[in-house]
Amino acid sequence: MKKIILSLFSVTLISAAASAQSITINVDGTPTDISGMEHVEIVVSPVSDEHLVDFVVTNNTGSTQTLSVTRRHMNMPAGWSDYFCWGVYGQFGNCYLSYPDAVWTGGTESIDNGGQGLLSSYINAPSSGTSTIRYYINDGASYLDSVDLVITSTAGIQENPTLSLNVAPNPADNFVNINMTGVNKANVKIVDVLGNVVYKEMVAETTKKVDVSRFKNGIYFITIESEGIKPTTRKLIIRH
Repeated sequence: MKKIILSLFSVTLISAAASAQSITINVDGTPTDISGMEHVEIVVSPVSDEHLVDFVVTNNTGSTQTLSVTRRHMNMPAGWSDYFCWGVYGQFGNCYLSYPDAVWTGGTESIDNGGQGLLSSYINAPSSGTSTIRYYINDGASYLDSVDLVITSTAGIQENPTLSLNVAPNPADNFVNINMTGVNKANVKIVDVLGNVVYKEMVAETTKKVDVSRFKNGIYFITIESEGIKPTTRKLIIRH
C-alpha cells in the first residue's frame, strides 16, 4: 500500500529555551530550529520501514564534537518498532536497527564546528496509534539538546475497486461488444426500459460479444456486477 505523510510543527516546548544553544535541530530543508520542541508525523497504517523525517543537527559549540544519538521511547504501541540512521550530513551514516530497549544509544560521529549531522527516523506501524520518540543529542558526557518525534498512525481506508464498462457499437444492430476492466469475471445483465431481463450471463472474460439481432428496437440498459464492487450500468440503443 502506498503511502499518505503530513508534517506539522508544534510550538509546545519540552524544556525551557536556553539563551545560547550549542546545537540546533531542524527538519532537513526547513530553517526552523525545533530543538527542545516536537515534530509530528501522520501516517496511514500499516506501514513498514517507513522513512519519516530527516533531522539536521548543527554543531555550534565552537569546536569539533563527537556526537551520538540516544533514542528514548516515551510511549510505543504494542507491535510497533523503530530505528534510526546517524551520520555526517552528506556522507553515508550508520543505521541502528530496531532495539526494544526503551532507551538506547547509537554510535558516535565527529561533527566539525559549523558542521552538520543527519538523523533519519524510520517506523514500523502495523496498527493505528500514537508514539512519542525522544532523540537526545549527546557528547558522551551530557545531553546537549533533544527533539520529540510524535507519530500518529491512522487506520487505512480500503478503497473499493471500481469497474469500467464500454459498450460498442452503440447504437447496435446485430451484436454489441461489452468491454470490462477492473474485474476478472462479472454478471452481465441487459434489461429493457420496463425492467424485463432480456439477457443474463456470468462472463469470465473482459470482452463479451452479445447477439442482439432479435432484440426489439429501443433503449436497453447493460449492468455488470461483481462481488465487492459497485455495479456499473450503461445505456444501449438497439436500432435495426
